Amino acid sequence: LAALAMMGWTWWCIVRSVTTLDATELRQTWIWTKRMELRELAYARVIRVRGLEWLIAPRIYVRTLLGKFAVFYAADPAMVADFDRLARELAQFRSGR
Repeated sequence: LAALAMMGWTWWCIVRSVTTLDATELRQTWIWTKRMELRELAYARVIRVRGLEWLIAPRIYVRTLLGKFAVFYAADPAMVADFDRLARELAQFRSGR
């Protein structure tokens, strides 16, 4: 019964989570709130399984200059497009182009 309650609570947290990308940070509420300051990012990569995005949520893997990392999930196509833009712009910025 406890395992079912934990699975239900986790499902509820996933359904109610909110991902926010603004000018200063990337934040996601979930079981706990994850946040990364954009100025500290060293690397970003969007991970998705094309054709199965309805089943496996697209995500962005980010790592800071100090090696701290996090994964943020998104189901909204506009947020996934913002993830793509962030990864592209960060790569251009870090390469000096």
